[in-house]
Amino acid sequence: MLQLYADWHTHSFYSDGSMTPEEIVAAAARRGLDEVAITDHGPRGMFIGIKAARFYLELKKQAARLAEKYSIRVLIGAEANVISLDGDIDIPDEVAGELDILIAGLHPQVWCKSFKQTLTWILPNWLGRYSGWLREMMRETNTRALAAAIYKNRLTFISHPGLMMDVDLDEIARACSDRGCAMEINAGHRYDRDKVIKAALKWGVSLVVNSDAHYPESVGEVAEGMVLLEKNRVSPAQVLNARKGQPVLEVEQATAGNFYSHPASSRRLT
Repeated sequence: MLQLYADWHTHSFYSDGSMTPEEIVAAAARRGLDEVAITDHGPRGMFIGIKAARFYLELKKQAARLAEKYSIRVLIGAEANVISLDGDIDIPDEVAGELDILIAGLHPQVWCKSFKQTLTWILPNWLGRYSGWLREMMRETNTRALAAAIYKNRLTFISHPGLMMDVDLDEIARACSDRGCAMEINAGHRYDRDKVIKAALKWGVSLVVNSDAHYPESVGEVAEGMVLLEKNRVSPAQVLNARKGQPVLEVEQATAGNFYSHPASSRRLT
């Protein structure tokens, strides 16, 4: 059975989660995870972002204490917003350099670097949730912005590619391959994740499987992602947060609840 040792995408009340950092760590420990990352939204998220990038550094100060208390590795990262068509993100370089994990993703509720792009890029994507024609029209622009972010920044992985803002997954996977950036299978949202897996496999891009948890009970809950790995015959070697040397998870086992092992993992992303 394929085993995951880490959940690298969770949100605390510093952004739009309902959990304290300690509640995230405690939930991960109960799941039997060896490692968990707290990755709050960047500060330019409309109404949901962290108040200021400096709060990530405050979270770093809490991480060591929580790791010792719960005997689990605690990483601090950010789910940055892409805020320009040139690939800029809303995490300053001096903060990004201190993080254990740097994620970037497209979200239709962000303030762009320029107000003009908020109106001409983000707003049409938000409206595209109600118009298939408009969503398709923005696909090329979204792809250009996300690919630029991949090339411009040292990212660990991109979050939920294709969710909410449509992209050309083949082009995104090619950029990830060039830059050594992984692609996420997000178990917390339903979208065409099969296409993400197929694009990643085509271009030799590593995958990560995460919960995108906003509530304690969701931390480490990745059953849907595990089923998709089995369906697409993904090997553990292709999944960054999987233990290596394990066969692919059986579908009937994927609803059993706990996929994680307890021995301490030696892997860190820094």
